[in-house]
Amino acid sequence: MDTFTMEALTEEEMSRSVVYRGVPFPESLTREQMREADRRAVEQFGIPSILLMENAALAAVRELEHYAVFAIVCGTGSNGGDGLAVARHLCVQGRDVRVYIIGDPAKGSADFQTNLKIMSRLAPEVLHSLTEETFEDFEHALKGCETCVDAIFGTGLNRPVEGLYLRAIEAINHNAFHIVAVDVPSGLDANTGETLGAAIHAHTTVTFHRMKQGLDLAPRLSGDVVVAHIGIPG
Repeated sequence: MDTFTMEALTEEEMSRSVVYRGVPFPESLTREQMREADRRAVEQFGIPSILLMENAALAAVRELEHYAVFAIVCGTGSNGGDGLAVARHLCVQGRDVRVYIIGDPAKGSADFQTNLKIMSRLAPEVLHSLTEETFEDFEHALKGCETCVDAIFGTGLNRPVEGLYLRAIEAINHNAFHIVAVDVPSGLDANTGETLGAAIHAHTTVTFHRMKQGLDLAPRLSGDVVVAHIGIPG
């Protein structure tokens, strides 16, 4: 697994942009600190987690306004729920969207399930399960889209990706012309910037509430970063 040091950065990597949208503090958080900020928002302040997910999706959609054709790849956790909410807004706007879900949707998080139910009623034709049987179709969708939205894994990932997840990440890197990662590029360790088996090489990462420590340490993977306010206090 690779770690990235400032000495190893190219001039292009050093010149990447980091934009803060409504975020007053340029500090970087670890996954544990971000988990605690989420917990406080929900338990102490009573902000529903589905509302934070909706705000995150809207923040990502704002960075996608110049594109019309999308392949959106979702895991079944909160990051995948973000991706489904992004897909919903893009569909409502009349964009061309194909969603591929990796993993068993029935085992998805509660907020993932909520967004999946909405999408199943709004635009069931855009939803696809990513399996061995649909993988070739997935690769064609990646080649044909203007932007691939990576919403497979978020900040919680702390072990190497494998199997179909690894193949999907490699296919995205190989086939997609432009990649936007939701919160962190899938396969990136949000604390260390290490590649956990394989990682998305994003052109842009839209991260939420605060910069993540791993994004600072891995500019090769995160690309330009937008740090967006999503309503978490503090």
